Order: sequence, then C-alpha cells, then structure tokens
Amino acid sequence: MIDRAFKASWSAIRRRIAVPCGGLVFVLFFASLAIGQKREEAARLVFLSPTRPVIIEAEFQTGRFSIDEMRRQYAVEVFRQLDTDEDGVLNDTEAQQIPVSGRLRKGALRLEEKWTQVDIAPEDGKISQEEFSTFLQTALGPPLSIERKANLAQSVRLYDDLDLNSDGRIDGDEVTQGLEILKALDFDDDETLSVAELQPFPLSVIQAQQESTTNNSPIALHFIRDQSEVEATVRALPEFYGLSDVVPATMFPTLSDREFERFDFNSDGNWDSVEIRKFLEFAPADYVMKVSLSPPRVEVVKGESDGTTRPVIDAGGVQVKWQARSNVHQRFDATRLYLVRFIMSDNDKNGYLSEAEYFGLQANVPFDEVDLDGNEQVTRDEIKFFFSMDGLAEQGRLVLTLFESTQNLFDILDVNADRRLNTREFVEGEERLLAFDMNQDGALLKDEFRTEFDVTFSQPEILERNPANNQMEQSRQGRIVNDSSGPVWFRRMDDNLDGEISWREFLGGREKFDELDQNGDNFLELSEAEAAESLRQQ
Repeated sequence: MIDRAFKASWSAIRRRIAVPCGGLVFVLFFASLAIGQKREEAARLVFLSPTRPVIIEAEFQTGRFSIDEMRRQYAVEVFRQLDTDEDGVLNDTEAQQIPVSGRLRKGALRLEEKWTQVDIAPEDGKISQEEFSTFLQTALGPPLSIERKANLAQSVRLYDDLDLNSDGRIDGDEVTQGLEILKALDFDDDETLSVAELQPFPLSVIQAQQESTTNNSPIALHFIRDQSEVEATVRALPEFYGLSDVVPATMFPTLSDREFERFDFNSDGNWDSVEIRKFLEFAPADYVMKVSLSPPRVEVVKGESDGTTRPVIDAGGVQVKWQARSNVHQRFDATRLYLVRFIMSDNDKNGYLSEAEYFGLQANVPFDEVDLDGNEQVTRDEIKFFFSMDGLAEQGRLVLTLFESTQNLFDILDVNADRRLNTREFVEGEERLLAFDMNQDGALLKDEFRTEFDVTFSQPEILERNPANNQMEQSRQGRIVNDSSGPVWFRRMDDNLDGEISWREFLGGREKFDELDQNGDNFLELSEAEAAESLRQQ
C-alpha cells in the first residue's frame, strides 16, 4: 500500500510533466545546481599516527556545485511532493508525512505527530518552505563527514602457511621452499599460485581480490572543529593507542619534548584528558592544505609534501596520500544509465516496466519505491524523477574517505604484479624479503609490513561500480600477457605464460635442458631460447 502523499503528489507532478513545457521541470532542476557559488569551509582535523597525533587544517572548496544549493533544491522538490494541495505550506496532514531521514522512500519512517517539532519560526500550526529546509539540513546529516572505506584486500593465507615453525616470522628458507610447501594449493597444476588459489574458497580471482574486510580498529582521522568533536576525540585518543585515560610522553617518540611539555601542565610526563583537550584545541597545525573539487586538487600550504596535486605527506612516520575527486557527474550518469536500461528492459515495448521487467534495471531499489503512483507500472518519467531526486539527496554532502592498506607478503613476492607467484619469484623471494626487513634479523614480522593511508575528498559515490573505477581496478590487478615473441617451441612449452620455461614444462631430456640453461638458474629464459634457436638454424 503506497503512501497517499506519494501517490497524490506524483499525480500532480505527472500533470506538470505532461504539458509541453513540462521538460523544463528537469532542465531547471539540474541547471540551478550548476550556478551555485563556490563555497569554502575550513576544518581542523587530527590524524592519529602510530608515533604521534598530527594536526591538519584544511580549507575545502566545493567549486560550482554548492552543497547548500543542492540541499535547498532538494528541499524545494520534496516540499512540492508533500504539498498535495499546492497551497505553499504543509498542513497537519501533509506535515505528518515528512520523512524522518529526509529521504523520499516508500515505507520510510514519518514524523507523524512529531511534525510540530519542525513548526518553529513562526509556530503557526503549519510548515513553511523555510522551516522544512531547516529541518532537512539536520535530517540529511552533516554536510562534511569522515567515513572509513572497507578494505578491498587479498586475504591470502600465504604468511601463516609459510611459517613452518610457527615462530611468527618468515625467513628466507621458508620463502625459497614456498612453492614446494604450497604445491597442494596449485589446483590447475601450472607451477604458479594465483590469488584465487590462496583464498578460502573464492568464486573467482576478482572476488578474491575484492573481498571486503571490516576494520574494527579505532579510526585514525577525526574532525576537531567544535567542542563536541574535541570531546569525542579526547575519549578516542587513549583508546587508539591502547591506553586507559592518560598518555605518557613515551607514546609519542616523534613529538619533540618541547611540544609535549607545552601541554603537560603539571609536568608529570603524561597527558590527562584536560591536557589532551588543550593540545587538540591549541596546538599549531603540522600541515595546512587547500582542497578543491573543481578542479580536483590538493595543495599543501604548510608542511612538507611531494608537491603534486595528490600529495603524499609524512604523518608521524606514516605515508598519507591526499586527493580530491569530483563524483557529481555520477548523479547524471546514474539517471542516464537507468533510462538506457529502461529501454532495454521494456521487452513488450509498451512504455512501462512491469515488476518482472524492472529487474533488468539492476537498481538497488525495490520496484514499489520507484512506482510512485502505485499502479504497478514504472514509467520513464518515474525513473527519471526518482533517481534524479535520490541522487541529489545522496550527494547533498561531502565526505573524507579514509582508506587504510597494509602491504602483504604476496605483494612483496609478486614482482611482475600479475597476481600469481611463480617458481622464480619464490626462489628469489629471500632477496625481496631483506628489503622489508626493518630490524635486519633475516626474517619478516607481520608488523614490518608497511601501512599506507589514502584520504579522498569527494561526494558520495552513487554508482556502485562505474567503468572508470573498473579500469583502474583492472590496472592494479595486473594481467597475464600472452607474449608472442620467441621460438614456436618456447611459446608452446610455456604453459603458465610466465615468459620462461621450467624443467617441468620442458618436453625434452634433462641433459638438453641443462645445455640450453646457460646461466644455470633452472629456467629457460627468452634470450636463452633465442640463442638456442639461432644455433639450430646455422
């Protein structure tokens, strides 16, 4: 049973769309967003690195697409839907239908009798457009927030399987013998171990590389713009460093004595909650940045960086990459995508989608939410209006997305980044291991893997998987290249397409293999195959 307010308001909107100038509704709807003035917002943040808290001050510039303007436009459209009698105000009955979340979704919680909380200026028994816009600002959440992105990582079981003596370290011998140790996992018997083969029952290599892992550890990035955010960070800081309530100076080895003592008011070598609060409020910024969405760029005004538009800064010994990305186009792209899918899904070409045909839209929204008039038919106008509005609500805010990635043993050994480990990579793995052995004890501990952070300033993504992201993802995943160079016999024997032939792949005798293996590394490389072919043709 669809909400009466939705049904009545959509009927009114359909009448407006049906007239010759009805298309102007959407033209103005989008055009008004393009004229928003550039808005600047300053924010103070703290990044909790393993060795010290780093204070960052940033000025965020949204460019043409003002968040305030987008929210005001959304408020106008939602108000218009709720105002079923079109008298310019919401009466008692209409105001009860205001969604608590501010999002126009069928079945969403409504204010009902609590609508009077919105009637504040003036308190006259009805809701004006201005009162509704004020309510919506709070309902849609803060215009700028911090989110943590789920890690899309390889949960390969390589480290623990190679740790034969269970001492929590991987030494050179364990890596060198790796392929022999793990040969039971080489399901396709190609003398390589792929990401998929090292996963616990993945359906594909892509699934294996995109397994979402929830990070339950305390978040490292916090806003400290006002008193409430400072208080929340005061509580979070000791927990982040695994402490109870006070933080000793020894916890921050990269913070100078002078910096620590400045806020250690009782000179006891510790910071209590009061001293932590004063540090967060008054410590000078380590970095000052200007972050812009149009054009997307990050400029470091104070502090050292690599000087690019996507700078990497050293935050207490941790590398943090900052970047800006405009996703505003996704709001239009998503609507266009669903309109194209509408045409493809309308099998009987009757101008609307039945519930069965609606599945072809591949939208993460139930059929009855897009069926605004509840007639069990989803039309092109309903799709255009719903996804335009829904996208506008979703992107009526900005987010700083924190992504944490920790290098793993697989990445260290995978020299050619083809997402497979071949025999040579295992044999030469000991040398690679030494480059990451920070304490130079000849073995690799889990805490020696380097952790890096990415902070991205953008609007929320609407398309779950867009083509641009897919292409970048594929480039990171690497690929196996079927190289057509080399003698025919060399290409045919190279079963796993790693560009060289192992003794197992070689179809001749051992004596002949050793003769061709000029450098004695137990592999026939392309240069050795070409040399052999040249001698054969003489």
